[in-house]
Amino acid sequence: MIEKLQRPLNWLIALLVVVIVSSLFASTVQNSFFSVDVDKISFETDNGELSGYLYLPNDVDESNPAPAVILTHGYLNNAEMQEIGAIELSRRGYVVLAFDMYDHGDSVWETPAQFNFFVRSVYDAVQYMYDQDYVLKDDDGNGMIGVSGHSMGGFSSTYAVVFDEMDFATNGYRKIAAALPVGSDLRYIGVPDPQNFFQSRSYGTIAAHYDQFFFDNSADPVGSVIYKDFVNDAVGLAILGRTDEGSAEAGKFYIQDGGQRVIYTPDETHPQNTWSLESGENTIEFFERAFTFQLNLAGLDSLESYGVDTGTTSQVWWLKEAFTLIGLLALIAMIFPLFTVLTKFPVFNMVYKKEEEEEENIQEETSQDLEIIEELPVSKEEKMLKTIVILLATLLSAYFLTDFMNRSGTGLQTLADSMYYLLGAVAFVVLAVWIASIFKDNNEKAVNIARRVTLYGLILVLMALLYRWFLTNTDLFTEATYYSAPSVNTIVYWAIASAGLIFLIVFGTAGLFNVNKEVKNPFGIQTTWKQLLASAIVAITMTFTLLLLVALVEWIFLTDFRFYTYAIKIFNSHQFVAAFRYMPLFFIYFLAAAVTVYVNTRNCKNWKGDLLAAFLLAGPVVIFLVYQYRTLYNTGVAAYPTFSLSGILAMGLVPTLSFVAIISRRLSIKTGNIWTGVFFNTLFFILVTLANTTVYVLTIQ
Repeated sequence: MIEKLQRPLNWLIALLVVVIVSSLFASTVQNSFFSVDVDKISFETDNGELSGYLYLPNDVDESNPAPAVILTHGYLNNAEMQEIGAIELSRRGYVVLAFDMYDHGDSVWETPAQFNFFVRSVYDAVQYMYDQDYVLKDDDGNGMIGVSGHSMGGFSSTYAVVFDEMDFATNGYRKIAAALPVGSDLRYIGVPDPQNFFQSRSYGTIAAHYDQFFFDNSADPVGSVIYKDFVNDAVGLAILGRTDEGSAEAGKFYIQDGGQRVIYTPDETHPQNTWSLESGENTIEFFERAFTFQLNLAGLDSLESYGVDTGTTSQVWWLKEAFTLIGLLALIAMIFPLFTVLTKFPVFNMVYKKEEEEEENIQEETSQDLEIIEELPVSKEEKMLKTIVILLATLLSAYFLTDFMNRSGTGLQTLADSMYYLLGAVAFVVLAVWIASIFKDNNEKAVNIARRVTLYGLILVLMALLYRWFLTNTDLFTEATYYSAPSVNTIVYWAIASAGLIFLIVFGTAGLFNVNKEVKNPFGIQTTWKQLLASAIVAITMTFTLLLLVALVEWIFLTDFRFYTYAIKIFNSHQFVAAFRYMPLFFIYFLAAAVTVYVNTRNCKNWKGDLLAAFLLAGPVVIFLVYQYRTLYNTGVAAYPTFSLSGILAMGLVPTLSFVAIISRRLSIKTGNIWTGVFFNTLFFILVTLANTTVYVLTIQ
């Protein structure tokens, strides 16, 4: 047993060391090489409870207060997404609070309602920070607090300024001195002329040229995914106190109502704002100039006198991103040696047992990976035909991506109607095969082929009817009182629609490739009840082990596993409950994904099989995104200019689908069927998904 475990244990220990070391380094960058104390905090508000990360420079306390900046995220994310501002501002000497808005992360709203979580979030965080003795205030009680947020966090930041100005009318002091909304537009603030509330504050915005949602200055918009120039937009000009198009410059500070105004326009998309050196530079510059202005206005000393470093926009946050990426890849790689170690023990090792008589052979396996997928002889003609089918299927999936995610467009109806043609084609083929068998005097081989084609045909008919019903019921999974994560509802409809397409293509071509072959377990579905149960137990154990490691890393190092907008972090109780509501739905997709990977990569070796597997699942999304954004950058209008939020969701699918494909392939190679991979992918990735998006608490009673 020890010899059998040595190799996978060595890999497991080595990858665990990589995870720990990379997380330690990521944490070290996050706390600015131990010059900033970073703590996970939560606090009660008038509307619930907010949670986040407090970055407190070592030399800041109640006797040495400093200006503070409050940061928050957008609709789909959580506090960790604000690492640029959190790291760069805190290492310069500002106090920083990066927090989860209500209904996100660990923050809880006591009076929940859809799409209203952001309105009070930032101002409630301002109330908390204003009461802290280490936050600088002037003699009149005006707070030296800046607010900034991305997307809906940007709207919340602007609302905070509005609420602060309303309170100023009664208490005579302003808590907020500066605001820098990122990726948010004043058109969507629910008060008339919100710029009139800015007054003597410093107010700026980062309005990217390729933002998928906002800042549209076109008279007749074709959609929101187009090139924008907010400094020449009527709303942008109103912020700057200008009226004529062409009278304002991006990055230039203007004086309006006794305060500063500026608009930055980087060549970025909406999510790029959260992962950009240029936006990072703009953030650093804005708060340095804003607080310099506000301190002077309040008769206070310079930033340097409060321990804030100025004069440089150099950035180190990307080092943390590099270390969390290394940790992310190591975490995913741990899946395979973890599986091998687990399945060397009783009960777990039943994942290998297809037949009782194989039991002794399994026990005698060495540390080499067990590969029991049947390899089939494939002719050059069959290889070429299969390649054509894969490419056409990939293009078809890419073509229907917008219809599946938006649940609209002529594509859905066309695809639904085509099911009738498929039924006719199946009936014709089955009839033709039976007639052919009669002309061959009903010889045994011909009859067996006809029976096999009939079975495939019946499966296709059932799938086609179910698929048509699904495509014509686009209101599924929209009831937020049960399916409480709106962005996941978009993904789940795409997932099941894509699964239906996968099943139809795989089973429709199965007869073409396998009708003359006696293939054991052609789709990887066949198994025993013992093996199925063992597969579920192994998947649950692997999921628990990996997520326990994620939780320990977050608890010890206050970091997670992320790259760009993609992250693996631990969940809380209401996210856990919501995840289990979605798992049966996503199980359909992961089953289809595992089947197509099994069928199409069974004759591929090593990394080539991994690449093909990743292409099968992520390829359609990558092809669509390249076409969408290449068109946008070349022409100023995206190929699908109304495909905004769903396009961002699609981008987040690429790493998940790539991981899912490789996991499915490698675990099926080891076990000879798809089930361990299907169970694990459903458990692990849905829990991870629900931990990183909006989950309304109104459904959890």
